[in-house]
Amino acid sequence: MHRLVVPKFSSEHRFACLALYRALLRQCTNLPQTALELIAAQSHVRERFRRYRHLQSPSQTANALRAGYEALDLLHSATKGNKTSIRLISAILGEADSVKRRKQAVQDALAKARPVKEPSAKQRKIVENVRRQEMTAKRHPEAESILMRPRPAVSGRRRIPVLVNARGFPFLRIKKPQPKNLSGVLHSKLVRRQQFIDRRDRLEPEILFGHDEDKWDAMTTGSENTTWASEPTAALEDTRSWIKNSDKKKQALAEAMWKVVLAERDLAKKERQAEIQKRAVHDKRTGENQAEAKT
Repeated sequence: MHRLVVPKFSSEHRFACLALYRALLRQCTNLPQTALELIAAQSHVRERFRRYRHLQSPSQTANALRAGYEALDLLHSATKGNKTSIRLISAILGEADSVKRRKQAVQDALAKARPVKEPSAKQRKIVENVRRQEMTAKRHPEAESILMRPRPAVSGRRRIPVLVNARGFPFLRIKKPQPKNLSGVLHSKLVRRQQFIDRRDRLEPEILFGHDEDKWDAMTTGSENTTWASEPTAALEDTRSWIKNSDKKKQALAEAMWKVVLAERDLAKKERQAEIQKRAVHDKRTGENQAEAKT
């Protein structure tokens, strides 16, 4: 039995196709520049190779390679100034362009005749989220600080904020999705803190190296007023101080936000009790009116 050869898994076949592809493109660049209709030759070669790259039939593969070698001879003849070859290439490119235009016209007609499909719930949600992110990209000019809450009165049901810990940075979430402006602020704060942490991790071994240099200087040239470890030590103290102050500010902010949450809970509880009492009074009056109507 003959061994079954899959063209795309054959190194000889791949080498031959790539060699033919490079040769055709090279000949396309050497075509006469006077004929403007020959400019599309290179794109035509690329499009044909992309179309037939998945051929598996031996007969179809052989026919495609034979056509490629004939095209190579035709291009070579055109580069030498053969007018017949140039006219033939122009005719082939013109026919290919007209076929492409007809197919595009058919596709456009089918697209117009096809009924418009209503977007699904998932697609509508995606569009709404994108629109909301665009609207919340900048801080609203009339936005007030979250610490100005709780509001004494609200329209509708009161939303109790949730205290959230974003990798050490507290913030109050009123509702989802999260505004883009808030996400940007949190990201910048996290990046800034990570920069100081990385600086601290770099300075700690630098101090050890500085102490070794100071010991070496003491053994060779004697002690000096300015030591190698003094600058990294001062920088490390500043970095640790910044991190410590940042943590204190975050702790104070978290405590203030938690007080806001507790105050919002108390007001929400009072509003619910007032609503229950109001409904009870309304139901009582309604029952009395119905009883009087029956009598």
